[in-house]
Amino acid sequence: MSLIRGGDAEVDIRAAISWTPRDDTAGLDPAGIATVVDQLPHAGLTFVLSEAAPAGAGVLSSHACDIPDSDKLLRVDEVCFPVGAVAHRHTHSGAGLRHLVRGALRIEAEGHTQIVSEGDSWFEPITSPVRAVALQGIGVTSFVRAMVIPASFAGKSTFALVDPADAALPRLQVTHRHIDLPL
Repeated sequence: MSLIRGGDAEVDIRAAISWTPRDDTAGLDPAGIATVVDQLPHAGLTFVLSEAAPAGAGVLSSHACDIPDSDKLLRVDEVCFPVGAVAHRHTHSGAGLRHLVRGALRIEAEGHTQIVSEGDSWFEPITSPVRAVALQGIGVTSFVRAMVIPASFAGKSTFALVDPADAALPRLQVTHRHIDLPL
């Protein structure tokens, strides 16, 4: 899976979803709009599944992604956090790329912690629990992500808490599902 800004990369597209920022966002509303594309647009971000990693300008991130043999989807969604919100240790039912489009997050994963700022991208494997905290004083934080998930999750959340006791804690982040594209 690759994340490309603009349309200057060379890539043989298997599936692609483009995300374009909106000008009229406020609060926890999604910061952009996603559409299925068959070629790279000249603006915005595009999540691409291809047989080989793309080359050329605009490639922000590229990771091998184990795609299950069963029916699957390419999901693009967006997660919006108010200041101080915490996504407690969790996993998802698919690996994928994330790209921070506003604000800042502290990402705590197995073996490392990192601060991601607007414009940063990162990859989360399916087997790696993470915890994310929206940093203070930044305003709303949002990231857009693409995951390859089993088709059985169409229209459903892939979020699974590591510690069931965390279900009693506040969950302030809001997820906006943009597209579940069958592969």
